[in-house]
Amino acid sequence: MKKKITSTILAVLAVALSFATNSKPMNIKLSVKGLENSKMILANYYGDKQYVKDTFEFDKKGTLVLKADTTLPGGVYLAVFPALNNRYFEFIISESVFILETDTNDLTGHIKVSGSVENSLFYDDMKYLGRMKVASDSLNNLYKAAKETKDKEVFRMQLVQIDKEVKAERNAVMTKSPDLFYGKLLRAMKDVEVPDAPRDASGKIVDSAWQWRFYKAHYWDNVDLKDERLLRCPVFHNKMKTFFTQTVVQVPDSIIVAGDDLINKTDKKNELYRYILTYVFNEMANSKIMGFDAAYVHFGKKYFCNQEFTPWIDTAKRFKICDRATRLDPVLVGKKAQRLILPTDSTETQWKSLQDIKAKYTILAFWDPDCGHCKKELPVLIEAYHNLKKKGIDVGGYCPAIMEIENYKDWIEFIQKNNLDWTNVCDSKRHSNFRYEWDIQSTPQIYILDSEKVIKARRISADQVEDYILHLENPSYKPKSLMKVNDDDKQEGTE
Repeated sequence: MKKKITSTILAVLAVALSFATNSKPMNIKLSVKGLENSKMILANYYGDKQYVKDTFEFDKKGTLVLKADTTLPGGVYLAVFPALNNRYFEFIISESVFILETDTNDLTGHIKVSGSVENSLFYDDMKYLGRMKVASDSLNNLYKAAKETKDKEVFRMQLVQIDKEVKAERNAVMTKSPDLFYGKLLRAMKDVEVPDAPRDASGKIVDSAWQWRFYKAHYWDNVDLKDERLLRCPVFHNKMKTFFTQTVVQVPDSIIVAGDDLINKTDKKNELYRYILTYVFNEMANSKIMGFDAAYVHFGKKYFCNQEFTPWIDTAKRFKICDRATRLDPVLVGKKAQRLILPTDSTETQWKSLQDIKAKYTILAFWDPDCGHCKKELPVLIEAYHNLKKKGIDVGGYCPAIMEIENYKDWIEFIQKNNLDWTNVCDSKRHSNFRYEWDIQSTPQIYILDSEKVIKARRISADQVEDYILHLENPSYKPKSLMKVNDDDKQEGTE
């Protein structure tokens, strides 16, 4: 089977990989008939990407040797051939000395392995799957072409039998080679076998979520989370991504529990630990779903603010992450709003407190009269505010302006022009530290608070406010879309 790898992937600069290697000297001989005096690019999988490791040149006999004092980190590697429009074949590096021979007519199909149990197992399996795929494709065509139901059933049963044979063959490989990398790779690809849900005496399923919980609890049973070679294969990352995006309930608390549990299954000195932790943390840092920053704060404080758990993070990066987590913590969804008292004008003779707003819901909006985006969002927000009041919903507004004294006149004019008849306050003389305390990175910043001043929503756009408060009033009312946060606000990720 011919395979090609895109030039974009090959353009990635070689990466210095900092994981443990096999201490034995490496001597891997590759021979490809038809590629005499041409180049080969050695690449490797890592997570969901492929990285160039080095470039080599075949001699006049079409042979080259990968030779070094220590063997490369174990995993699936790619021998890529620019002369063949970047066609390639894969092989496993787990042993230190072996030979692979093939030709350009069929790089994978004609490969011969000497001295490598791993690659013999790998290519025997690939060739077996190739034969079974030919048989399966033929039967599938016959199934589609069949006119009679009984004929279709015959072909369907034959396809089912092929599927059973393939699974049995692969199970046999896993059983015979439990400690080989390829055996572990096959097990990692194997899905969880979920039993039938328990039923009561009448035959009724007693717990509709039982099978999902079983699947989630046993999701990692077939994965050796202490074997970092799995990072260098095209399986682990996708399995992890599916777990966090499709298997775990998409709420911060569930992601926190699942993340901690998975991290605890790894060896803290292992590259898999670092990869999983970094993946989860960066996903939370980049998430635009409201409330997910609670998971960002959790993983940031627990792991990245502690040098013991993340020794690879330098001091400057650690400080930035901890600063972001510390600032975010008090303003997360579910936290009670901090006290906020600001003057109503530049004379500072009258002050108004956020806590003095007595309403079932409070719209809290930080804005800047000199901000172009605020000038578009505030009229939308005040319209939502008035619409909610017309519908009989008890809603109040507290809107601090972030500005300098020079903008005071613009602030007053904008309030009057747009009928901002809620509680308007400012801090034109900067006597308050609310910009830091409320983590104001950009404007406008819009919050929704309940009657106890508990934060129910934050960092949402003005056109989402009415929809969300209607949902709070009546949970059966579904918002038009999942609450997403402002794109202008960034969390401090890593790597």
